[in-house]
Parts: sequence; structure tokens; C-alpha cells
Amino acid sequence: MKQFKYKIFDLDGTLLDSMGAWRDLGKDYLLQKGINPPDNLNEIIAAMSMLESAAYFQEAFKIELSAEEIIKEVKMLIEYKYRHEFELKPYVKKYLEKLENENTVMCIATATPLKLAKAALERNDIIKYFSFIISCDEVGVGKNNPDIFILAANKLNAKPSEIAVYEDADFALITAKEEGFYTIGVYDDYFKNERKDIELISDIYIESFKELL
Repeated sequence: MKQFKYKIFDLDGTLLDSMGAWRDLGKDYLLQKGINPPDNLNEIIAAMSMLESAAYFQEAFKIELSAEEIIKEVKMLIEYKYRHEFELKPYVKKYLEKLENENTVMCIATATPLKLAKAALERNDIIKYFSFIISCDEVGVGKNNPDIFILAANKLNAKPSEIAVYEDADFALITAKEEGFYTIGVYDDYFKNERKDIELISDIYIESFKELL
């Protein structure tokens, strides 16, 4: 692997073992309410917005709350997980220590709200390795758009060709690669069906950070 002084890390599914919780958020919410969710719940709500999902929960499961109240409770559920439950993926901390010893400049670019990202990073004792953390909320668009990567590069004061980007999601890797960043695909179970595509997109692909130690 080429050596890069500058590195941009995704958070969920890359450093943090959290994507499964996002996938099962609807199921966990219903179980918390004492409701047994249907086996195909994820398929039903996959393409729905949070507002549409809340409306579906109201109608299908007779939840007597407003859609806004349901969304608030769902957000509280995932926030609790960031603050108290989500753990690092294997070998993450050891790899970050290695990079710090090599004087690598690192940052995080995440779709997760900033306060939740910081809470998980602080609890897992790795926030100290990163020069800054930026969220898609700051640029107003997701990682299908290059804005967050460009902002990170500007803050690093480096060109895309000088920066390695670590991501688990195919669409984020495509965006970064098209902007000229070096891409490192990181395996996560959430994107297992896209694995072959991710391997093709990535400059290198890893199943675990152990491979980079």
C-alpha cells in the first residue's frame, strides 16, 4: 500500500461497529414497545423516510403517538447506542496508534450527527487521534456528493491525490475515487451484498485493520 500523510476516515461501518444497529433500528424500536416486528420489516421500510416509517408504524402497529413523537423516540434509541453501546471494529485502535506514530494527519468525515460521533469517539478513547471531525450536516448533502470530502481536504490543506479515504459504503467510495482520492474499502456486513463492487471500486480492500498493521 502507498504511504499517505493524510487520511480521512468514515465512522459507521469503518471504525465503529454500528451499521447493524441502523439496519435494525425499526425492529429494535418496535420490540421496545412490546411489538413483535414482521420478519420482512427492513424490506418494507428500506426506501421510506423517517416520516414515512413513522406513519407506517402508526397504521400497522396502532402506535398512538404522532409521527414526530415516534421519530423523536427512534432518535433517542440510536443516540443511546452511540453514547453507551457502540464499540470499535477489531484492531482499529492499534492501527490508529500506528498511524499516529508515523505522524499521519487524520480526520473523520461522517454522515452521523456531530454530537453522536463525538460521544462514541470519546467513549472509545480514539477522538485524540483526529485533527477534526466533520459531518454531512455541515455541508447539507450526503456522500453521494463530494462536498464533505472536498471540505475535509481543504481543512487538511492537502490535495485529494495526497489523501487516503477509508469507507465501507460503495457510493461513498465511488464519490471519493471520482474526486481523485486514494480509496481503501473496509468490509462491513451491512454492505456484504455489494462486496464485489466495493472491491472493484477500491484501490485496496481490507476485511480487517489487522491487515494494515
